[in-house]
Amino acid sequence: MRYLIGVGNYCARDDSIGLRVVEYVAEQGLERGFRAIDLSGDALNLLTYLERETAHILIVDAARMGQASGDYAFFKPEEVETRKGVTGLTTHEGDLLKVLELAREMKHHIPAITFMGIEPKEVRHEIGLSETLRRRLSEYAEAAIRRCLAG
Repeated sequence: MRYLIGVGNYCARDDSIGLRVVEYVAEQGLERGFRAIDLSGDALNLLTYLERETAHILIVDAARMGQASGDYAFFKPEEVETRKGVTGLTTHEGDLLKVLELAREMKHHIPAITFMGIEPKEVRHEIGLSETLRRRLSEYAEAAIRRCLAG
């Protein structure tokens, strides 16, 4: 099985881009050869998809990468470090790299995982996407689907 997983927060403007991509894929009926999953802010739920039958997981999220707003990049978990200042592991922290570290310690199967980071324009307490990201939503979905299926 392959999964396209969106994470983020609907109430934090562009931080919701991962959720919006997954929502778009599901609404357009584009799930073919993978399942689109809304993980929202509960990063620990990622453990559910770390099964032997899982061939690949693509996680879509907003990521501050120093690129132009709306640009995106693909990377592996081992290619990045978290910048989140966490004190432990709770369902409210949403640090997927910490969850993967926990999964390794628990001897979970870790399938091939790729992140699709999308540079946000605006992260603030407001619902919706910036115009910059909103108009590129179909482009992000198409790129995510291609990468999800390619592994």
